Amino acid sequence: MNAAKLLTLLVAVLLLGQVTDWPVADTLSLALGAILVLTWLWSRFSLRGVELDRHVGADRAEVGGVIREELTLRNRGRLPKLWLEAVDHSALPGHDPGRVVHLRGRAIETWTAETLCVRRGRYRLGPMTLRSGDPLGMFPMRAALPTTLDVVVYPPMVAVSSALAPIAALEGGATRDRRTQNVTPSIAGIREYAPGDSLNRISWSQTARRGRLMTKEFDLDQTADLWIAVDLDQTANLPATYKLDLVPDRNGRWPAEAWLDATEEYSVTVAASLARHFIDEGRNVGLIATGARLETIAPDRGDRQLVKILESLAVIAADGHMPLAEILVAEAPRFSRQTGLVVVTPSTDERWIASLAEIAGRGVRSSVILVEPDTFGPAPSSLMTVGALAAAGIPAHLLKFGDDIAAALGGGR
Repeated sequence: MNAAKLLTLLVAVLLLGQVTDWPVADTLSLALGAILVLTWLWSRFSLRGVELDRHVGADRAEVGGVIREELTLRNRGRLPKLWLEAVDHSALPGHDPGRVVHLRGRAIETWTAETLCVRRGRYRLGPMTLRSGDPLGMFPMRAALPTTLDVVVYPPMVAVSSALAPIAALEGGATRDRRTQNVTPSIAGIREYAPGDSLNRISWSQTARRGRLMTKEFDLDQTADLWIAVDLDQTANLPATYKLDLVPDRNGRWPAEAWLDATEEYSVTVAASLARHFIDEGRNVGLIATGARLETIAPDRGDRQLVKILESLAVIAADGHMPLAEILVAEAPRFSRQTGLVVVTPSTDERWIASLAEIAGRGVRSSVILVEPDTFGPAPSSLMTVGALAAAGIPAHLLKFGDDIAAALGGGR
């Protein structure tokens, strides 16, 4: 029974008492009125003094990983909350930490929600709506709790052990006469220790000889820059038209391919895996991604560079309007003999091969990872594209829908 029905019943009983002069009607109307007032007052205080705290263990995760969120409802009032329904409005797929709780006066209820990350992107956790009311449900109440948190889900990354031999064999150019905060094989000199210098930069032999702490300075070494170009032209990418029959391993972990359902996702996963692989090797890695807005990240090394690349790959989509051939022509001035280039694309348009062949002709070590679109669904065959790459002398690795990415990148063609 809701409040409107109870009010209607109260009016009917009052009218009945007036018409029939029935004494029970007066008592009944007083009881109904008391119930109406008490339930209204109860509902007014049902959400008073309730607060919500949200805490995420890590605001970065990888597809296939888990986001753990701890939620705490706190009742700062003395009156108990008979029931509270927490309804969450998070954007993270599959994340639903809502529940119904009972809170005594000045009590706290804490619970943890774990969500398997199945799609890369930037997501918002929260806000949350609290629902409560009186025991009879006469006056339902709700309150918005605006507390939100942002999390980023990176694309899945696979371990690449021997990827792209032509690129991995790059010897690099001349040593750059520029100081760096990274420890490299190229020692530029020594200076006196300054507060904040890392202990692994201290030259202990010079410290012993001079009787005071001395710090080594380094130049950037002769490792060549590596560019990864990801083709996200919307006309070249397509979703898979069927699902893979994959199973988790004995530890319950799913392979990275279980989360990939489009050429776009395969390309992004390959780019992320290669970026991590080469940055771990100490190389300078840059990114060119051809989404709706051209994303360019200049080559650099270290964990900060990897985070920049992964942040970009987490949110970029296959909504570009510029063909890969035009991108390669526009970005060609960035590449030199001391540069390596890996192109990741599902495109079977052979015009980009001519652009890449021209870049390779200038001494730029180039390689291609071709995500074969015809293995995802109805699409042109990649056979002619592979032949054109072979004729141009550009090494290519083929990646089919459902392939083990790590294995596919481990051997050249």
